[in-house]
Amino acid sequence: MEQRKELDLFGDNPQLGTLKSPIKIGKSRRKTALVEIDVVDEYRRANGVYELCKQMMTPPEKGKSYHIITGGHVDLLAHLRWLMLHWKHIKRVFVSAWAISAPDILLCKEWLEGGEIDELELLLGDIFPSKYKMEWEKLMEMYEAGIITTIYKSTIHSKVMLVLADDGTKIVIESSANCNMNPRIEQSCVTVSDKLFDFYDVYLHEVLDEEEARHTARVVTKEMLNPDNDEDGRIGDDERSTLVGED
Repeated sequence: MEQRKELDLFGDNPQLGTLKSPIKIGKSRRKTALVEIDVVDEYRRANGVYELCKQMMTPPEKGKSYHIITGGHVDLLAHLRWLMLHWKHIKRVFVSAWAISAPDILLCKEWLEGGEIDELELLLGDIFPSKYKMEWEKLMEMYEAGIITTIYKSTIHSKVMLVLADDGTKIVIESSANCNMNPRIEQSCVTVSDKLFDFYDVYLHEVLDEEEARHTARVVTKEMLNPDNDEDGRIGDDERSTLVGED
């Protein structure tokens, strides 16, 4: 009979040595606002674009989908930078992601101010303003300055980027990664398709329009129930419009 040997992975073992239960180490959050892109972040994104170029030196073709899996160093904006090598001028970018990092915000600002991208819309997670306060403040500055066209926040977790090039080409990037770099394995799919682009564009905006309608309904209802406009009739921060700039 074959003898089964059980190994204690969390104790002392002559073959494995002493293995201890993994300890989760908390992340150190940035203490100050980022004012310029760090050279390390620039090199990391350049490497991500280089990796994409090694696999796809020619622009993606209409009607085709390109499936990509990476070690986590090719994020959403690396995909966008790669597309911008083939289309020098981008008319519009719509990004749906749970979060966006400070370096990515500054990079978008650079592209918008440099005229490489005309219009940027962001759809971010509903807790982004409270969890990433400094990043949200920077986005608000850019919105108020007219650099970013529109910013939404919603109960969103999808990672989709819609890219409209100056020649009318419509590109969709579906990704497991947010607008930030991390060491995790991520996957993405790049598709050049008018129908898929329009589907996401219409659907996501319809969802947001419905949320705006619900917000308006809550305001009207509370005003009717509280005609004296007392404290109970005011709209709380968690009920405010999801569309930044709208009251």
